[in-house]
Amino acid sequence: MRRWHAAYIAAALLVLLWHYRLALPGRALVANDFRALFIALRMGLQNTVRAGDWPFWQRGMFFGYPLIGDIQFQLWNPLTWLTLPMNAARGITVQTLLELCLCSIGMAYWMKQRGLRAAEGVFAGVAFALCLKQTVHLHHWTFASTTCAWPWMFAGVDGWHAEKRARFLWLTALATAGSWIGASPQMAYFGTGLAFVYALSLRSWPAAAALGLGALLTSPMLFPVLELNDWGPRGAGITYKFAASWSWPDRGVWVSMLLPRAWGGRGDFRGPMNYWELQGYFGLLPMALACVAPRRRRRNWLFLAAVALCLWISFGNNGWLGLHRFAWRFLPGYGSFRNPTRALMPAAFCMALLAAEGLARLREQPQLRLRALGAMGVLAFAVALCALSPQGYWVAALRNDAAWALALLAAGAAWAFFARPDPRWALLAVPMFLADVAVQCWDSPEVGEAAREGHALEALEPAMPPAPEPRRVAALLDWGEDNNATFARGWEGVTGYGPNPIDRVLRLFDATWSGVIKPPRPLDDDENFKRFRADSPLTPLFGAPLLAANRDASALPVARAGDVRLYRMPALPRVFWTGAWRALPDEQSGRALQAAATGALAVLSQPIALQPAQAAQPQPASSIEVRTNSLSAALQAPADGLAVVLDPWYPGWSATVDGQPAEIARADYAFMAVPVRAGPHRIELRYFPRRLLPGLAVAIAALALLILLVRRVDTPGSRG
Repeated sequence: MRRWHAAYIAAALLVLLWHYRLALPGRALVANDFRALFIALRMGLQNTVRAGDWPFWQRGMFFGYPLIGDIQFQLWNPLTWLTLPMNAARGITVQTLLELCLCSIGMAYWMKQRGLRAAEGVFAGVAFALCLKQTVHLHHWTFASTTCAWPWMFAGVDGWHAEKRARFLWLTALATAGSWIGASPQMAYFGTGLAFVYALSLRSWPAAAALGLGALLTSPMLFPVLELNDWGPRGAGITYKFAASWSWPDRGVWVSMLLPRAWGGRGDFRGPMNYWELQGYFGLLPMALACVAPRRRRRNWLFLAAVALCLWISFGNNGWLGLHRFAWRFLPGYGSFRNPTRALMPAAFCMALLAAEGLARLREQPQLRLRALGAMGVLAFAVALCALSPQGYWVAALRNDAAWALALLAAGAAWAFFARPDPRWALLAVPMFLADVAVQCWDSPEVGEAAREGHALEALEPAMPPAPEPRRVAALLDWGEDNNATFARGWEGVTGYGPNPIDRVLRLFDATWSGVIKPPRPLDDDENFKRFRADSPLTPLFGAPLLAANRDASALPVARAGDVRLYRMPALPRVFWTGAWRALPDEQSGRALQAAATGALAVLSQPIALQPAQAAQPQPASSIEVRTNSLSAALQAPADGLAVVLDPWYPGWSATVDGQPAEIARADYAFMAVPVRAGPHRIELRYFPRRLLPGLAVAIAALALLILLVRRVDTPGSRG
């Protein structure tokens, strides 16, 4: 046990030493998605909590959508709340380091459950937590948040299979839940699916049940996420073109599995794919050791098959026999994901296990050194062949990396030749693996000063009205850290960057260019960065009196922040009365929406009980107060009509007029309207996620079933 305790500490310390640039005080992850999205999300969450509001809705991006439905906020992750008081950029970085440490420790613990020794546990920990796929994909930090739970899931399955102790069922279920709250559904799907197949192969039915119940424990998170997905850009499904985007293009990528930095023909090592989506390099030593791993021990054949399957899937629409297309069409749940190369993450996970198994077997049977030497020889021949036949790669970088690879293989061969049971010999595999990854890691992850992040548009703050008055800004900015700065600043934003807006908002953006409302369609390409036409007749519908842009306009700017100028823009009042309306199908509403943009009438999705009058001038509301989950306004209605609220319509909003419940109609394609009688009124709208309570009910039921399962299998008779 002392050795294992030391192994857990060593596994975590190696992660911190490897990422020492991140571990230093004041440092942060600053890759482009951090600056454009993740730091802004964290700052927006901080603003919500500081205001004393429940984190149900947000108004800073794409007019607003359910914050609780955006899994990237990681609301249900305890580490999010542990690091929330920190500087946003630093908090995300610290959370990532903690998760990578959990990943490394979990791999070591899993090796213990599989009967390996402490040295192999440390090696497995670094081989997965610090593998190239994990490191370069810190660009998407939710991957680490999700995959850190994988080894704990498998440790629970193996622990139950070996000892039949109830605590391992709890570990399996809670680790599964931990994977799903990690905010990458694709990675959680891969990990849970592989663990489920593994449990079935061991005939560990209680462990398989614990995996399913663990996923159901996250229903309070998943139900709102699935609802937003239904109303978002992917609600109509995705095309196969979108699902297969970022596929490995051809067999030339095999070079990148030996010399990762070689891909492309320029000095920045980039070819037809970016570095993080392309990458799946396992490391030279793990590949050689995997050749020594026993095939039948604890279903190692299954993990080897998973590696082969993941590599095959990574070719996507370029793969042999159309395997990816078959999986996309027929495998439940898989058809909602894109980027086939992300299957390389579970491949790296399986390879780390196989390498640790190979290391253990080499210690137990040193005579197998010839097999390891043979594997290294084959790898050396392949590396030399790649260097001698560059075929369009950047020759200087390719041959320099090949020289490093051959030197590392020579060191590995010398190490393998002296194989013996001594744990000190086994631990030498760790620095050799780290040296390999250090050479191939390029400049990942990108690190900067946390204090410099999150200040975009800060100089425009004096031009904003004080909260809780409406503070809506339409932003037309180039891709970068300004995209979601409205949310980070605590303002309301019309545009943004991210995958989770309400689809009707994006279709309304399209209508500013085409003049027509296009019907929902399967997603064919990224819609993370939709923009509207600022001079469209429909633009006043956005209710944004301010426009932030880094380009010149016909009007004089009212404020500046660097190259960003703030302009006044025609806009309807945020809340206003109108006495005229028409009920039209969405696809016929384009022309009528131009009249609606003047406020003279409203376009409803279906008829209401009140009868419309003649078009008249809109009457703006007064005393409008906007908070995270609510809006209130005083309105003087000159006649029966509608109180139009230029906030996006979404299930879960409820309204009261003078304290009495009122109907909400969808108006002007994407917004809300409340029928009112003539006279003065106080209108209030509140949002509460309608799927939260059903999700809690399912989670409670899953917990009850898990308790029953544990009690049933924890009896002496069932253990026997």
